[in-house]
Amino acid sequence: MKKVKENPTLNIEKEPFVIPQFVKLEGIRGKMKYQTSRFVSPIFGRSVKDVVTVPFTIKDTGDTTKRFDAFRTKPKLSEEEAIRKHGNKFYEFTNIVSLKTREDYFGPSTYTPSKEEDVQKKEERKAIKPIGRHIKDIPAFVPDPMPFKANPEPKRTVAYVPPVLQDEKKIDREPSVETYKRTTYEKPVVTSDFGSSRTREEESPRFVQKEVYVPKEEKRYLYPPVTLFSKKQRDLDEKPQWLLDQIDVINSTLNQFGVEGEVSGSKKGPTVTRYEIALEPGVNVKRVTSIQENLMMNLASKSIRIEAPIPGKPYVGIEVPNVKTEIVAFGNVVDTKDFMDDMDHPLKVALGVDIDGENIYVDIQAMPHGLIAGATNSGKSVCVNTVLVSLLIKNSPDDLKLILIDPKMVELTPYNDLPHLVTPVITDVKMAAAALNWAVNEMEKRYQLFAGSRARDIRSFNDNVKRGLVDHPKMPFIVIVIDELADLMMVAPHDVEDSIQRLTQKARAAGIHLLVATQRPTTDVVKGTIKSNIPARIAFKVASFVDSTTILDGAGAEALLGKGDMLLKRADRTHRLQGAYIPDDEIYAVTDFIRKQSNPDYIFEHDALRQQLKNKQIVTDDLFQDVCRYVVSTGSSSINTIQKEFEVGFNRAQRLFEMMEEFEIVSRGQGTKAREVLVTPSELEEILANIES
Repeated sequence: MKKVKENPTLNIEKEPFVIPQFVKLEGIRGKMKYQTSRFVSPIFGRSVKDVVTVPFTIKDTGDTTKRFDAFRTKPKLSEEEAIRKHGNKFYEFTNIVSLKTREDYFGPSTYTPSKEEDVQKKEERKAIKPIGRHIKDIPAFVPDPMPFKANPEPKRTVAYVPPVLQDEKKIDREPSVETYKRTTYEKPVVTSDFGSSRTREEESPRFVQKEVYVPKEEKRYLYPPVTLFSKKQRDLDEKPQWLLDQIDVINSTLNQFGVEGEVSGSKKGPTVTRYEIALEPGVNVKRVTSIQENLMMNLASKSIRIEAPIPGKPYVGIEVPNVKTEIVAFGNVVDTKDFMDDMDHPLKVALGVDIDGENIYVDIQAMPHGLIAGATNSGKSVCVNTVLVSLLIKNSPDDLKLILIDPKMVELTPYNDLPHLVTPVITDVKMAAAALNWAVNEMEKRYQLFAGSRARDIRSFNDNVKRGLVDHPKMPFIVIVIDELADLMMVAPHDVEDSIQRLTQKARAAGIHLLVATQRPTTDVVKGTIKSNIPARIAFKVASFVDSTTILDGAGAEALLGKGDMLLKRADRTHRLQGAYIPDDEIYAVTDFIRKQSNPDYIFEHDALRQQLKNKQIVTDDLFQDVCRYVVSTGSSSINTIQKEFEVGFNRAQRLFEMMEEFEIVSRGQGTKAREVLVTPSELEEILANIES
């Protein structure tokens, strides 16, 4: 029989059919009731009420209402209803600024003592009754017993003494004051019976007052007052008759040549008057410049200057010399708040007054170097004096140092022996080249200090010194004034040109500024390398158009009138102004005022410059050391021998022997007699080492 495979049977129990239903929450809530536990404070335990406590604050800043929004316990209104009813949506907390309002809103203090706390009662102290027999109360009329003393004090009887009346002494009206004289007390020496000396002790000790060291106050530097300078009154609004006549002449000349325009206004300056011509629309301004010579002829003027157009104005300016010139006093220019109260610009100098009557000042730090050029009797030297006096009346010797180079020997002599000078006024041209070389070395030293102190310029370095970040004295400004550049360029052109070029390129940030003046502004004196680094230029009257081009890179200086009439060229434009005049007696008054306060404190003398020049000449000659060693070793001090051995000319050999004479290596020449060698080889090496150092 075949076995039939039986299929397995699955016993699956069917779950009862149930329709799920939502349980009502009310029933669940009704069955179980949850009670919150009693509030326990981590600090005070169960003695603190379970209420919301609003922190107390008295700050007036910030939004107070928003700060307490989380502590509301009452149902609040909507924002619209609260603003409509109370004017603020946080109406419950508008007055919570003090303890009183805090209690009004939230009740008294939240701290309540616990009921279980025991109150300690203080028992009154009771008198301890003696043990033994009973003592009756003592009557009130019985006095208290006196305390027992071992040695009782005897009773003292005081006798009455009647006062003795004396005659009244007359008291002087002026009280006499006794002056205290310090005397030195010496202890007497007493010899004892045994022969030994001892010092008798004084009955009352004497206290010797120690001398207190009081440091002397440093003498304060006083600046020269502006009352040393004279002033002159000027009427800027005056319209004399000659001014009105010149207006008619200009209008008639324009009509003659068919130039549609007329004079619309005038500005009377101290030296020239500028007439402002308003041209009709479509008229070329060059038509006015084309009739310049005709205008000069009709006005009968020495020279006129046409500015077409005037910068910033819709007019063409014609500058005509005044019939009567006025002197601009230096006191009028410096006695102003713009100059004396401007302490942020210590190198601000006064130059003069422009045509509009405004005082013109120039900051040397912004220049930062200047070129002053003009012919003889044009006012160039007076301008240099005004610059120097302007610096002296605003700067102390600690703030400013001056190097004055005066090849003429007469222009800058009033400034000798001033404490502002680095060295006495230099009149030797060779020493001037050495002084400029010193300025270059000083510039390099200052830049090394700037790099070490993380300073960019002299202002930031002095600020670091003032704040105590740099252990260095205050660094002063240095202004170098060269009165005549032409003489320096003739004697030492290469050294002077190299030093001036390096100073004008780099010395601005180091606080070293250069002012160069010359009366021969030619291209061989004012070279392009010098002029390119001096943006600020002051031109007085020059002889030709070529000289004006050398200074200003354009015409105009040849048409000036002289005697202080100048053109100041800045980066933006050229200004015409009348230079301030300062007489010699006012210059001496300022310098004498400064000399009375302190003596000169030179950084180096002229002798040091001469030694520097001599060493420089020796260093430049490569054969000096070889010639010295040859002469000392061989003992031959003949010029012919040096010429043959070293193959040099007679002039160079003679110059080498003159140098050896100065250092006393050989004796001086005595005619045909040969020189003597004065040093040994070891002494020569010491001399050469000193020269190199």
